[in-house]
Amino acid sequence: MSRNLWWVFAMLGLGCGTDYKLGAAATSFVVSPDLSDLGVVNVGDTVPFVVTISNTGGAELSLVAVEIININGDYLARSDAEIPGTILGGEFADLIFNYIPETDGYHHGRIILKTDASEDPDRTIEVRGQASTPTMNIWPSVIDFGPVLPGTAAVETVTMVNTGTTPIDIVELPVDNGVFLARLTLPFRVEPGEKIDVPFEFVPIDLTEQTGDAVVLLGGGQNLAGLHLRGNACSTAAGELYDQDGDGYSVCGSDCDDRDDLTHPGAREVCNGIDDNCDGTVDETTPCFDDDGDGQTEEEGDCNDADAAVHSGAEEDMANGIDDDCDGVVDSGASDFDGDGYSAAGGDCAPYDSSVHPGATEWADGLDNDCDGIVDEGTDFYDDDGDGYTELEGDCDDTDERISPYRVEVADWLDNDCDGMVDEGTIHADDDGDGFSELGGDCDDANPAVNPGHPEIPGDGLDNNCDGVMF
Repeated sequence: MSRNLWWVFAMLGLGCGTDYKLGAAATSFVVSPDLSDLGVVNVGDTVPFVVTISNTGGAELSLVAVEIININGDYLARSDAEIPGTILGGEFADLIFNYIPETDGYHHGRIILKTDASEDPDRTIEVRGQASTPTMNIWPSVIDFGPVLPGTAAVETVTMVNTGTTPIDIVELPVDNGVFLARLTLPFRVEPGEKIDVPFEFVPIDLTEQTGDAVVLLGGGQNLAGLHLRGNACSTAAGELYDQDGDGYSVCGSDCDDRDDLTHPGAREVCNGIDDNCDGTVDETTPCFDDDGDGQTEEEGDCNDADAAVHSGAEEDMANGIDDDCDGVVDSGASDFDGDGYSAAGGDCAPYDSSVHPGATEWADGLDNDCDGIVDEGTDFYDDDGDGYTELEGDCDDTDERISPYRVEVADWLDNDCDGMVDEGTIHADDDGDGFSELGGDCDDANPAVNPGHPEIPGDGLDNNCDGVMF
């Protein structure tokens, strides 16, 4: 129903349809203000304003009708407050009206008060205001918190700028997933041109991929475009973000500790209580690990941790040429010329070099230190994975033939070409830096103005939001 209505109030017991009569007694009144300039307000906001009518005469004044005239719109309306029928001599009454603009622009209207005053019974109040749609720039439009362990929290900041001409009152910042939370004390007013930084927090309860959407709710009930949040999101992630320690391995792939660049597949296992090479076993091949399962480590006296029959306290076989009980004496009938605990009969391939014997550590020295028939394996000089490159020649993982210099990068969460970046140029990478990879729905990963989180721009010939439709 249009707000351009007459509200007529029956006065002094007059029934509906009965003509009102001007009072015989002398009455006079004033109205304030006679011009109400409401300034600039947000489209959709409800702005109340007051018109005061004062009875300056001695007789009772009856307010017979209130007429509201909207010009070029339907934005002035009476409030729900009761309008008095009569005003005693010397008293006043406040009439409350609302300005509720629904479109941008300048608005002009009139309020006409009709009374039973004996002379000059009507008054006109001019009303004007300007309405502007609240606008706010929010960036980035996508926040990827990366990998976050359960029980910990990650915080990223979103910048919001009021690009309109009116203040914006943020009353709520809801997110549709409870693991994400906006850290802003509300309500919060943002003046025109003002920039604020809003922290958002991600607190996962497990390692399950999480996504969510946040919107900005304003005091007038409007919703501003929000942002997309994600964490532990390997299915849509950019490779470099999910290789946080920069060791060339992604937590989405096979890196078992993406906080430590010394821990990754192919790393050298050392005696530190950590699974350095991410193979599921801790400290294997080190002096503190019982590699042969005989109950003793090298630190505990096992002189050959590759042979379960050899350890401290074992029974000495007097004819096998091996120091079975690790007492430093080789059985009778065999000669341990270099005193390393092994004779030639027991597998010592260099009986006059105490640094060479079964179970010795292999060094990059051109010798078969451990007498296994292979020279320098496991060192920087040897191509352990057979891909044509040693670690000395730039192979960043010499246990994986898929990784070496000049390899073509593929989408496998590995740094295939050893350039320090994971999956660049593939569907896993966010090549244009807009927060979306091709795997995450970016239909043009060479253009930051095209991604699922980008607003559609009419007339630019692009499918900005990747919904398959261009405007």
